[in-house]
Amino acid sequence: MSTDRDVERIVRSWMDEGVTALPDRVLDAVLDQLPATPQRRVSWLARTFAVSNTTTRLALAAAVVAALVFGIRFLSTSTIGDNTEPTPTPSVAASPTVSPISRPNASWPLDAGTYSLPDFPLGVTFTVPSGWHTCSDSLVEQGVCLTQTDVLFETRLSFLIVENVVSDPCGLGDEPLDPPVGPSVDDLVTAISNLAGFEAGAPAVVTIDGYDGKQFTLTSPQDPGCDFKTWMTADRTNGIHAGEVNLLVVLDVNGTRLVIAGAYYPEHPGATAERAAMEKIMASVQISE
Repeated sequence: MSTDRDVERIVRSWMDEGVTALPDRVLDAVLDQLPATPQRRVSWLARTFAVSNTTTRLALAAAVVAALVFGIRFLSTSTIGDNTEPTPTPSVAASPTVSPISRPNASWPLDAGTYSLPDFPLGVTFTVPSGWHTCSDSLVEQGVCLTQTDVLFETRLSFLIVENVVSDPCGLGDEPLDPPVGPSVDDLVTAISNLAGFEAGAPAVVTIDGYDGKQFTLTSPQDPGCDFKTWMTADRTNGIHAGEVNLLVVLDVNGTRLVIAGAYYPEHPGATAERAAMEKIMASVQISE
């Protein structure tokens, strides 16, 4: 005589075969099970129906099979007893958060992350590690500084729109070069390299975020004898300290000349690491008009 487990096995076998009609062997197994299985009957149902003829038994058998099929299908789709891990839903990587560094003349520490220049003539974003703070002078001269205990050796990375250079770095009046510097990258590189008293490195071709330009270094004399001046933005004239080195990148961004200036001091004990940090920030720069 078939048991409950035999019936379940037969029904499962029937489902696996993909058959949609009830085969006789399934029905027979259920019919064999009906008389032998004690059933708890609902009182009203027992009074209304009597399992006394073949037609009724067949109908009841079909209902039992249907219930078994439903139960087996339900259990097969449930997680109970299933050791397989659910397939994770693919997630979309979040874009990095970009925050403005600050307004001019404001200074506060920066967390490691990606930052933008607020109200700058060009859209500029870059990534800084921890340990830097804001140090902008105007809307057209914005930047970040490495937080150091020795303020005499400040490491600064600035983004500028330079319009001209001074005619005399040691002059008293901050007189601009006349005629002023031309509009090209080479015009500005030549004018800065020719500033009296400075040592300029040979310019090299550089590309940042698809924009071409020139990169070179400008070193101030150790004992200039005055407060040396260099280039001019629309808002102020830049000064430079004795022994300061500027790693300069001049880019042509579709007609707008962008200067990135990294100032550091070679005699400072951390100079090598500081310059490497600035170069890494420069390499992360992305530009839009």
